[in-house]
Amino acid sequence: MNISLKELAQAIARSDVVQSYVDLKEGRVIALPDAPADADDDAAAFDYAMQLEEDYERYIPLANLYDGIEPDAMQAFADAQPQAMKERLQAVLAAPGAAPHFRQQVRHLLLERKWQSFLHEYIREAARLFCEENDITYEE
Repeated sequence: MNISLKELAQAIARSDVVQSYVDLKEGRVIALPDAPADADDDAAAFDYAMQLEEDYERYIPLANLYDGIEPDAMQAFADAQPQAMKERLQAVLAAPGAAPHFRQQVRHLLLERKWQSFLHEYIREAARLFCEENDITYEE
């Protein structure tokens, strides 16, 4: 089954608030809030999550965006800027609590639109790499 690269990239972009899995059998992304209709209490929702976790041959969990993808994207974006901007962004990234300061600096340097476009493409490429690393066929 092919999975939609667009759907996968969207799930990765939301992964900081919603744990998602790739269902290899059905070729789709499952987000934990998409629990079955009978999961109207916490125990049933927990059981559903454990079901996905235990069937690791069918369901592959997506990594959290903020655990690696976004920090790497920030560094790559900074590295791609002209020297003066690059130095400012890299200095912010080297300091503690880098992410909010990076976003503030991006706004200050009027790079917000460029950053969002870059991040969108970076996440899409991360989705493609995820598929290749896990032998998942995908469609653009």
